[in-house]
Amino acid sequence: MRIIIAHFGTYYVNMAGGVEKVTCNLANALVERGHEVTILYRDDKEGNPYFPLDKRVKQYNILFENGKKVVSEKLPLPLRIVRELVRPFKQSAAQAVNAKFKGKQYGPQIRKFMDTHPADVILSCSIPSAKYVIEDAGCTLPVVEMIHSHPKVQFPDLSKAEKRAVEKCRVMQILLPSGLELARQYFPRLPIVVIGNAVAPAKKLAHPGDDKDHHKIICVGSISGTKQQLVLAEAFAGLTSSFPDWTLEFWGADRSPYAIHMKKWIENHHLSDRIHINGKTDHVEDVYADADIFCLPSRGEGFPLALSEAMSAGLPAVGFSDCTGVTDLIEDGRSGFLVSRSVNELTEALKELMGHPAMRQNMGEEGRQFMKQFAPERIWNQWERILKDTVSKMKYE
Repeated sequence: MRIIIAHFGTYYVNMAGGVEKVTCNLANALVERGHEVTILYRDDKEGNPYFPLDKRVKQYNILFENGKKVVSEKLPLPLRIVRELVRPFKQSAAQAVNAKFKGKQYGPQIRKFMDTHPADVILSCSIPSAKYVIEDAGCTLPVVEMIHSHPKVQFPDLSKAEKRAVEKCRVMQILLPSGLELARQYFPRLPIVVIGNAVAPAKKLAHPGDDKDHHKIICVGSISGTKQQLVLAEAFAGLTSSFPDWTLEFWGADRSPYAIHMKKWIENHHLSDRIHINGKTDHVEDVYADADIFCLPSRGEGFPLALSEAMSAGLPAVGFSDCTGVTDLIEDGRSGFLVSRSVNELTEALKELMGHPAMRQNMGEEGRQFMKQFAPERIWNQWERILKDTVSKMKYE
C-alpha cells in the first residue's frame, strides 16, 4: 500500500510528544512490512522528528518548496482582532478563526502534493489534520482517523468543519474501550475500532521490591498544568520526614510557565534535595529501571505512554480515579492505586506503597503482565488489517 500519514495538528520537527512517538513507530512498522509511507507535515522548518525514523519513510513539509518557505501561517491583523474579540466568549470560536485561515493556506499545498504523489489511503494523526485534508484540500482518498486523546476530552470542542471532516472518514480509531460509547454517540454512522498504542516489552526491568539504600518515585511527561505534577510534589512533601531514603524525580520538558512556578515552589519549601526536576532524557528506560513507584497525576490522558512504559518495566503505578486513560491502564488494588483527586488521598496511596516492598513488587508484576496485550506486533497487525480493509472496500465502490 501507498500510505500518507497526515500530521498537521501540531509541530513535527524535533518534537518529543506522544503523538510524534506513535507516528514514528507506526511509520517504521508499516515501511518494515513493505508499504510505502510518507509523512506529510507542517512546521516552520524542515527536518526530522525527535524519535528514530526509518530512512525509507519519506517526509514532506507542505509549507516549503525547494528548501524555501512558501506559505505563511501568520494570521493577518484583522483576523487576529476577530479572534481576540470572540475568545472571551468561546475558546473554540477563537480556534475556529485560526483553523479557517490555516485551511486556506494548507489546502492548496496538500492538494498539490496529492496530485503528484498517488496514494491508496491517508492516515490522519488528528482531527484538524482530517479537516485540512478533506474539507480544505478536497481529498477523495479514504481517510482513517486516529484519536490520540479521550473522546470525553476532545469531542465536545470540535468545530462544525471538524465534525464534517470526521463524518467523511472511512474509519475512526480510538485508543481505549472506555471511549467507545461516547464516540458512537458523536459519530453514529462511522465505523469505530479500538486499537491501543504499541508498548514494547521493557529492555530493562525495575526491581521495586528490592532492599536498596535509596528509593525513587518518578513521573515522566512534559511539566504542565494538564499533567498536574505540583499535586504530586505536594503529596510527597508530607512524606519526606517519614521516608528519608526516598526522593521524587520529574522527567520531561521543563520550560513551561507551570514548570517555572513548580521549581520556585520546590525552592520555597526547601525541598531541592528531595524533589528533582531533571528535564528530558534520551534514556528513559534507565529512569524506569532505577525507580520504585510511578505516579501520573494528570487531569486527562488519551493513552498515557509514559505510564504504559513504566508498567511494562514492572513499576507499580498511582493515578487519579477521574483521569481518562489512566483508569483504563491501572487496575486499582492490583497493579497500583486509583484515588480521589486530593493531595491527602495521593499521599496515603504513596505512603502505602513506600512502606511495603512486597506490595510494590507484586503490583509491578501485575502491571507488567497486563501491558502484554499491547505488544507491538499485535498492534501493528491490527493497523495493517484496518488499512488494507479500508483500501479494499474503496476499490469496490
